[in-house]
Amino acid sequence: MKKMFVYGTLRTGMYNYEKYYKGFDSFRGYGYVKGTLHTLNGKEYPALTPGESMILGEIHEVPDEVQDKVDWMEGFFGEGNSENEYDKIISVIYDDDGKVLDNLPVYFFNMKNPENRQLLGDIILCNDYVSYIEKCNG
Repeated sequence: MKKMFVYGTLRTGMYNYEKYYKGFDSFRGYGYVKGTLHTLNGKEYPALTPGESMILGEIHEVPDEVQDKVDWMEGFFGEGNSENEYDKIISVIYDDDGKVLDNLPVYFFNMKNPENRQLLGDIILCNDYVSYIEKCNG
């Protein structure tokens, strides 16, 4: 079993959650990671880059083979691979009070790839992708 912190389309009720995590009773709780959340031009999913804002997300735990499929879907081909769309980085996960909950892998947008840098759109100021889709958008 593998735990992940997710902040975008893998969150409960979103389309990639429905495809990959739904059948596994995977939800373990809410948390926050430090970063900056962005829209991506021409894409229906967000990007997380390094930053100091507290980004809301969820902790999920799924079988290794499921997480391996998610890695492929996220364009993660291995640590340090310049072709990655997202890098998987062990990050501190915080609770509502700013206390450390865990250290978990998080998908950060690979800014070393020049094609990725061109896709960055607006900063999602509400720091919550699900809320952004539901009500912060616009």
